[in-house]
Amino acid sequence: MRTENALTAVTCESGLPRGLRGFSNALMKGVPAALALVLLSFGTSVYAGDGPYVGVGGSLSILNTSDVTAGANEEKGYPPLNIDATTNNGFAVRGMAGYAFPSGLRVEAEIDYRRHGLGTMDVKSPGGLVETAAPRVAQDVNTQAGSAIYPDPTMTEYADLLDAHKQNAVNAVTGKQDVEGNFSMLAFMANVDYDFDMGSPWKPYIGGGLGVASISIDADSAATGRSLSDDSDTVFAYQVGAGIGYEFPLEEGRSITVSLDWRYFGTQAPTFTGDVSGVDFEATINGHDVGISFIYGF
Repeated sequence: MRTENALTAVTCESGLPRGLRGFSNALMKGVPAALALVLLSFGTSVYAGDGPYVGVGGSLSILNTSDVTAGANEEKGYPPLNIDATTNNGFAVRGMAGYAFPSGLRVEAEIDYRRHGLGTMDVKSPGGLVETAAPRVAQDVNTQAGSAIYPDPTMTEYADLLDAHKQNAVNAVTGKQDVEGNFSMLAFMANVDYDFDMGSPWKPYIGGGLGVASISIDADSAATGRSLSDDSDTVFAYQVGAGIGYEFPLEEGRSITVSLDWRYFGTQAPTFTGDVSGVDFEATINGHDVGISFIYGF
């Protein structure tokens, strides 16, 4: 999957890990939007009244199609990388702790983990993925020419064959292909939520949050079994959503609230390194969660 030099240039502050390149710049540019998001914030459920609370939640996670991109690599002679990648529906689990104010406002810290199996990649422009087709193209050429040089890639004749049949290699890896492996994300979020007091145990809410996410990918070509990428990156993350909960009162002012939740989450595009080409690519990550959560209010 990952292959080329990133299409979008990003900068990195000294001392920051690669995944946080551009994080401070993006955050400064997005301060007004971030403040608005926090005021509109989203958590994982509702809690009536005031006081501390803890909770857990789980959901079906549905990712949108990911745009996998990288610029042309002139040094290695690769064309641009442009792929529409899909994942199978996955799951998300989370734990949270926060404090609810009498006004209906809640502040919350959340740890979120999600995992998806990889699906397919629709290759529009293959970038460094042409390397996966090179041996097959060379073998075809050898068969047609009656040559015996395959599969020794160190011979000059092999390099000449690949150069002469570069378009064959591009064509061989263009189109839809199955991908094996998985995608996972561990996020640390700070959420702000608002619960609407309806004068009943039913409590709708809206909210949002900001944080960071460590994203990992382990992708192999289903056709060849060759590793496409096995890498991770840490990037800025955000989420917004809404839901409705039902509060079950307990003794001493405590309660358990069960809520149905929807959220939209996304991240800054992480940068991974392709195992095939050894150069970088970016992938957009965003999608929806639909699930349930349980809150225990002290």
